[in-house]
Amino acid sequence: MADAVVAVCPSCSQKYRVDRSNIGAHARCRKCGQTFKLLEEPPIDDETIFGWVTDDDPSASSVLGGTGVVGYRFNAATQVPAHNGWVHPPPPDQPRVDFEELAEDGAYFSFAPADLRDRDLRCSFPHRCAQCLSREDLELHYVLWLEKVPPSDAALISETETRTHRILKLLMETHGLDWFNALEPLNTLPPPFKEPIPYAICPQCSVPGAVRGRVTGEGPDERCRLIIAHPTIALEFYRNNGGRGTPGYQKLLVASRQRKDNQWKALAAGVRIRINQWYHPQGGERFLGFFADRDFDRTERGTAGLVLTDRRLIYKKYAALREYALTQNGTLDIEADRAMASVEILQPDKPAAVLSTTPLAASSLARTLSSLNRNWQIQVTTRS
Repeated sequence: MADAVVAVCPSCSQKYRVDRSNIGAHARCRKCGQTFKLLEEPPIDDETIFGWVTDDDPSASSVLGGTGVVGYRFNAATQVPAHNGWVHPPPPDQPRVDFEELAEDGAYFSFAPADLRDRDLRCSFPHRCAQCLSREDLELHYVLWLEKVPPSDAALISETETRTHRILKLLMETHGLDWFNALEPLNTLPPPFKEPIPYAICPQCSVPGAVRGRVTGEGPDERCRLIIAHPTIALEFYRNNGGRGTPGYQKLLVASRQRKDNQWKALAAGVRIRINQWYHPQGGERFLGFFADRDFDRTERGTAGLVLTDRRLIYKKYAALREYALTQNGTLDIEADRAMASVEILQPDKPAAVLSTTPLAASSLARTLSSLNRNWQIQVTTRS
């Protein structure tokens, strides 16, 4: 393609190489079916940024290599299938939320309470876990505006914050394109604060701290404030609300890249605290990832699993604590189906270890270990 540029679907982050003459046209994403307007990505996003923004998306690694042009124009009102992805409307030309700051505890956004009636704003969170960015088995939780909770319901705050309201996949299989309209409001709150703003958490992650809602000011100065802990979730939320190209968007791009490069900081604070009870870094050792054991629920995340560094594998489950040096020969034996993966770690003269995890996590573990070029064999068996 003589004059090709990169465009991205705002719903699922699928990238496309398109001719520059198509910029501004409407297209249909071949991956999620969403209609969107073709917009050119900034140069810094072309080969790098969206490689890590879509890090857990298997389609992302080959997007630029052969997806081709979205080859036709059509009426933007054409209905399209959802294919188990969030259906985001095209972002507005100007941001509908204000980016306030990027602080230690997350990115701060604000908007007027009346904007809670805007469906496009309320359905703008990405379809990935707000803690670990996984796209698997997502459960929907609601933003809770604490200042608007009646005193009589204050005891229910913790239960409301952590309760799973719906399973995204089941919700979309049942209601299709109308899935968002099927969400129940938080009737204990006054309007418009009862309108649902859903965000996703996977079964392996904890809910508290991922997304927080606050109401500040009074009367005409009253504002809704959202604090989104993970910079990549904040980045996609802001992009879906028209923030692309703003200085705040650029700050979030940089923060997301730094978060991905620092795998230890990418973990939730509570998970790091639990891992620190059994993993103790050696001098100069580089932490490369933590892989949770699915036999433990989200409240126990970090108490068991596998830590990979550039020197060793450290395995913890119940009373077992085992270490495997990467300088010695070893084998990673992976058996996986669409829902689960079993990873057996084998090394001469050492007890074997078995990790129960997701196929995505097993793939990430194998890929990261392979990149170290150690004398480890990786064997993969898939089950139908």
